[in-house]
Amino acid sequence: MARISVENISKAFRQADVLNDVSLDIAHGEFLTLVGPSGCGKTTLLRIIAGFEDQDSGSIRIGDRCVDALRPKQRDLAMVFQSYALYPHMTVAKNVALPLTMRRMNVLQRLPLIGRIMPGAGEARRAIAADVCAVTSALGIDHLHDRRPSQLSGGQRQRVALARAMVRQPLAFLMDEPLSNLDAKMRLQARAEIAELHHRLGATFIYVTHDQAEAMTMSDRVAVMMGGRLLQVAPPQQVYDDPATIEIARFIGTPEINVIPATVRADGCVEVLGRSWPISARVDAGAPVSLAIRPEAWTLEDENARGAELTGTVRHFEPLGSETLVYVGVENLASAVVMRADPVDAARLAVGRRVRIWADPSRVLLFDATGRRVRATASNAVSRLAEVRHG
Repeated sequence: MARISVENISKAFRQADVLNDVSLDIAHGEFLTLVGPSGCGKTTLLRIIAGFEDQDSGSIRIGDRCVDALRPKQRDLAMVFQSYALYPHMTVAKNVALPLTMRRMNVLQRLPLIGRIMPGAGEARRAIAADVCAVTSALGIDHLHDRRPSQLSGGQRQRVALARAMVRQPLAFLMDEPLSNLDAKMRLQARAEIAELHHRLGATFIYVTHDQAEAMTMSDRVAVMMGGRLLQVAPPQQVYDDPATIEIARFIGTPEINVIPATVRADGCVEVLGRSWPISARVDAGAPVSLAIRPEAWTLEDENARGAELTGTVRHFEPLGSETLVYVGVENLASAVVMRADPVDAARLAVGRRVRIWADPSRVLLFDATGRRVRATASNAVSRLAEVRHG
């Protein structure tokens, strides 16, 4: 069983903390993605799991076995690197076969001339060739066996690196931003291929990326890291809908979530820009809070709006085909409010026009002054209106 446990891992480089008491359990067969901005410690954690780095404290367990004292090759994990790490002088077939050659054949059997007459060498080579054909055929690169890496596209090199990892049949796959060198179109295709590969193999995948789209589309669970800390581990949709901190809310989602300063009155109601919104929270009276509202939670010119509204001026449009992003400047807000609108509705607007936008109170996220999530409650009347609007 390839259940992997990360227990209280800490790591520092020259007095700089890179990982701070990180604990994480990855179930057998799970696709877990470590996501966060550059420098948050996600690659360092992956390298510690693989055995390429030693932790300062804590422990790594694979199944029921502590692997802290084991070398990387003894942990039976396959690593797919950002650079693919293919040998330029070897053909595709030899690159894929290399892990099996090193594992199944001794030094003399691997020699180019003497190895051919060594006992068992021929049988081992035939078995390795069969395994290489099986995995390259599954990835659709069996016709590339005789090419060298310089003769391949970025997507083909990525498949070769995956094939080299797969052919070993490891306990788990560790992937360090394997799609970062691909163009946008190829990344979309590669994401689907890796997700399908995971479903087909049923193996454990630990995937590192700073790209939230990769994390959201491929993972069973997402582990959000920032500043060497593990902030939240949950299914992708839960991280998007129910972020634990304002840092996570800002990081996950494109365009970025709208954040609006507010205060809580003595009666528990939230006041936004001097106006009471139909939202309440159990926070000390007068405490500053932040409202975070996804672009899709706004409605343009809603005649049934009840309190959770802002008035502003259209600053900018971003037509995206199926939707249009509308940027609305609101007085006393430093940044424009971004909302998603139907292209037909947006076409009736113009830059400079005054508009009123309404936020569904049931979809407003509330955070305290420390950035921690505070549970907010929409008034019953507004909640019923939201239910009617969203069917």
